Amino acid sequence: MTELTEFVERQSRQVLMALGYVLLILFGLIDHLADGLGFEPFYAIPAALVTWFGTRRAGVAAACTGGIVWGLANGVFSGEETNLGPTLWTLLWEFGLLFSIVFLVDAIKRSRRFMAATARTDPLTGLATRTCFEELARNELGRTKRYGRPFTLIVLRFGPPDGEQTVGPGSLRDIMPAAAEAIRPQLRETDLFARIDEFTLAALLPETAHDPSKAVVQKMLGLLAAVQRGRRWQLRFGVGAVTYEIAPESTDEMMRRGVKLADSASRVGGGAVKYETCRGAGAAAG
Repeated sequence: MTELTEFVERQSRQVLMALGYVLLILFGLIDHLADGLGFEPFYAIPAALVTWFGTRRAGVAAACTGGIVWGLANGVFSGEETNLGPTLWTLLWEFGLLFSIVFLVDAIKRSRRFMAATARTDPLTGLATRTCFEELARNELGRTKRYGRPFTLIVLRFGPPDGEQTVGPGSLRDIMPAAAEAIRPQLRETDLFARIDEFTLAALLPETAHDPSKAVVQKMLGLLAAVQRGRRWQLRFGVGAVTYEIAPESTDEMMRRGVKLADSASRVGGGAVKYETCRGAGAAAG
């Protein structure tokens, strides 16, 4: 089954759609030879295949083709059938089945696309989700392993001074979109920025060593201080910044180290920052 999945993934959409039409013709020949065996449902397979890898319009065309092929295979259009009433009714049923399959498969495909987009974008901030962030971070880890280029992970952890859900006017949830809106325009296009949990943001800066990352962190602190003053928030937050000169073993290890630093800085409060530089197995505080 795995080999079949890998084979399908290697094929282009055009090849898979063409395969659907080949299957329609093949099923028609088998249906014609296997007279009276009730082959109608099998025509739904190629119609579903064309719809999944093509468009709904292509699926409708495949459904029409399937209905015609079924009619030819069963002698509906050649006058071979003497009792046309039931046969025409079956033909209409076949068209209805194929069209239903096309619209069902198209609805499932659209739903999957919507869920995939939702899974990659945080609805509150418009940033990437943790899943998306870690997926893209794995690519950066691969580049670091191949070319030896450093990168820096910055984690920002937010919370109110009293541990409640209020920070002054508004709620703690209001912080996240405000912070995201302030920081995102100041980052490079190549930087990754995401909301990784309820009150935590993370930025990954490719090809950024320890000293340049400090400048980015200071800019973030200034932006957050301006947001805090403008909205009259009483806010506790901390920043953890880890520079990797050698790539970590996994994104999980990378995230654990960054979040741990941010947690430690957040407990200090006042926009405290904790730095680390990882050179292989060891880590040095900045």
